[in-house]
Amino acid sequence: MALNKGKYKPTICSVDEVDDRSYKLHTGQQQNDERNDGGLGSKQPTEGSETAPLTTNQQKLHMDDAGLTPKELEAARKEALSDASAVGGVTPTANTPNSTHASANGLRALLLPGRRSFDALMSLSRKRRILYVTTVCLCAVLLVIIIMLVAFWPEVPFHMRAPLCLQRECVESSRQLLLWANTTKSACHETYDWACGNFGREYADSEYFVIKRGEWNYKTYNEYQELNELNRFISMLPNAAEGAVESTISSLYRNCRDIDALDKSQSDLLLKQAMKSVGGWQAFSATNRLLNWEYKSALKHLHAKFGIFPYFRVSVENSYNIPYDYIITLDEGELGLPDKYFYGPDADDEVVRGYKLLLRDFAINLGIVAREADIFADDIFHYERRIVNHIESAKGSGDRQQNKLLRLSDLKSIAPSLPILESLQAIFTNTKISEETEVMVRDVEVFHAISNLISTSDKKPINNFIIWSLARQMLPHLSKEYRTLAEHFDHSIYGRTASYPRWLHCSKVVRDWLPFAVDALQQQPPKQQFEGTYRSQISDAADSLTKTVGNEKFLQLMFYSLRNQLQDSLAQAHWLEPTAQKFLHKKLAEMRLQFGIPSEVLDQPKYISDYYNDLLLSNLNFVEHLVSIWTFRRSRMEDKLKTLPMLDVIVSEMYTRDHPQPIAYSNKLNMLLISRVLVKNNYYDYRYPVSVNFARIGTDILETLIDNFATFLLQFNAQSSELSDAVPEIEYAQPDVGCLTAGQPPRLGHELRALSVDALKSFHVTLSAARTAARALSSFVTAIDAGSAIEGAGIDQVATYDALGLTRRLRVPGLRSFNENELFTLAYMQQHCSTPIADKDYARIKPHVERQLAERYLFNATWQHIQFLPRSTNCAASETSCSNLL
Repeated sequence: MALNKGKYKPTICSVDEVDDRSYKLHTGQQQNDERNDGGLGSKQPTEGSETAPLTTNQQKLHMDDAGLTPKELEAARKEALSDASAVGGVTPTANTPNSTHASANGLRALLLPGRRSFDALMSLSRKRRILYVTTVCLCAVLLVIIIMLVAFWPEVPFHMRAPLCLQRECVESSRQLLLWANTTKSACHETYDWACGNFGREYADSEYFVIKRGEWNYKTYNEYQELNELNRFISMLPNAAEGAVESTISSLYRNCRDIDALDKSQSDLLLKQAMKSVGGWQAFSATNRLLNWEYKSALKHLHAKFGIFPYFRVSVENSYNIPYDYIITLDEGELGLPDKYFYGPDADDEVVRGYKLLLRDFAINLGIVAREADIFADDIFHYERRIVNHIESAKGSGDRQQNKLLRLSDLKSIAPSLPILESLQAIFTNTKISEETEVMVRDVEVFHAISNLISTSDKKPINNFIIWSLARQMLPHLSKEYRTLAEHFDHSIYGRTASYPRWLHCSKVVRDWLPFAVDALQQQPPKQQFEGTYRSQISDAADSLTKTVGNEKFLQLMFYSLRNQLQDSLAQAHWLEPTAQKFLHKKLAEMRLQFGIPSEVLDQPKYISDYYNDLLLSNLNFVEHLVSIWTFRRSRMEDKLKTLPMLDVIVSEMYTRDHPQPIAYSNKLNMLLISRVLVKNNYYDYRYPVSVNFARIGTDILETLIDNFATFLLQFNAQSSELSDAVPEIEYAQPDVGCLTAGQPPRLGHELRALSVDALKSFHVTLSAARTAARALSSFVTAIDAGSAIEGAGIDQVATYDALGLTRRLRVPGLRSFNENELFTLAYMQQHCSTPIADKDYARIKPHVERQLAERYLFNATWQHIQFLPRSTNCAASETSCSNLL
């Protein structure tokens, strides 16, 4: 075949790859040529180099492919190879690394279309065949692995694909939960460690260890945080003029901190002056002087000046008849020990010994000899035991008259030994009190029994009891010698621990004595130095949802959701009469909500100062403030007997209680009152997960409402008796102790049955609130997902849900695998985390001291009897439910 030379390219390039053997041959020949020509000054161009001319075979191999068919190209290549073999029997590849070799042509044939045959593969060198086969095998194995991964790749869990909340509040809520939880433990088999595994360690490693309590729990932790913040707030109060509220708070706090300036001699003098005002103590005076002592005058003075109530107690409460006006209420008086249980045969011996030691040391500090002091201690304890026995005997009688409205003339015939009329006239000096005045008596038989006790007692035990009632209230506010006596008695109850730091005690005194002033100052916006800055902040807040506004809107939604669920639970409570169910349903339907102090009150500059106008605090001795505080409280209590405007009624309902609570219910207004101080702290935030808020403040709201169901039934009984005397009274059911103690040691059932009515009621309220809150959470989440309104809320649900961020179902950092139900369970169970502080079995006597069961028992009881909690974590739950629970 003739070839046109114009078709070839005079370029140098390698057509085929060089085989290893050809390359070695070429290298060897080149080295020989260099040795032969080593003496020459210049080298001749070597065939195959860049400067050498192309050979005929190379020109044939490098010809232009343009215009040639594949068959012509292949024929030309074969002709070139055959010509090279005919010349000397040596191929050009022996002289140049770019020459063509048979193995290289075999590889080219393999790569050409249609030439991938076994012969072409075998024409390759051994190394290249191994490399080729290995590559093919690896590719096949890789393909199989990819197919298997695609087929068996696990599905990504939903919580890993769900969006994550990275807001500061979400991170804070996660931090709070993970601070005490140990999520590596099993929720089913190690429930307490799962929820509260780090609670004890966190307490022991912090400064909270100074708290003098028998049990450190979630409520104690929150109280410490509140008092710590209050202490900081008081220290930042500005200097104000004399008589201003800020000045009153600062003065009371400083005077409390300076209590160590009071020495023992001054304390002795103050005690003796107080005793002299009630007629003196028989231990200091001659026997013939006791004959002239009148216990009725002493009781009247003790009630009116100090607000101390032995034998019977005076207060102002709501009546049970519409319109639930305030009425003077009489109840049994105060005793030295925390509960009547400690006067019984099963009482804690350590507490009784500690109480007698307190009585003995008190008498010795006042100069009484040891023998007389021991007699005094025994006399007081046995006299108080007599009072308890008379009261319990009266309550055990078959025919009891409870919450009875009586005229004072009728009550005088029932309890002639009690100076009730005289005491009321001395307490309510601006109110007309006569024998025709009606009062409400909690238990008529109890007053009759106490009157009989006094009439059969000598003057000496009566005098000792009245004097000790006065001294017991003064001991914590006297010099260190007397305060130490009170602390030692606390050790016998709670265990031997460190004492309160003084700042903590004084912060608590300010909070308990001036609650309205503290809340009002904390609720008011901070004073701005520049008016322009304040206005700019107001305008910025108007454009966005502030924490206060968001918290109130979410609380409004939560309240109505809880109320609706509570109504449904009442409808399923078969242990309630249908008429009583309707009455409770109506009370809940008409209930209103109030957040904090009304803004109309705060807008009045002089309202707070006028409110505390009657409070006069001296700067002499702190113990003298007891008289001033009681005089102020007595004045506020008497104001409730008058007709008050709505704003004054709200303030009175919030702050005239013995122990104001952040969440309270007003029977007068049928209104739930929520302090804004609670809304502002880290305990609650509308940006926290919904389940966390329901587990915390949601259960608090329900406990407050359910705790008042007994009062609702008393109102129902009172109103029913007005219609017909034949209507039987309905009592609120107590928990089924037999069911709640099933599977528990027999000792536990015996202890529960020995609890007071208040402790059992608290137990019932806790379990019912937990169950109702869990159901309300499910209904609330369903309503949000469906975009439906919460009945009774009266808001635009679409805009409100979106503004509050409720429609964004975000997961919490660190707890991403927890859904709403699991978060609720974890947050609620942490409400009952606790750890003992001292080496004392305080859990056994806590129901008698605080009217509440130990948190560790509540933890186990709620997990066992509230089926929602274990089921939310895929744990086994009991199928039976105890009766009498909502």
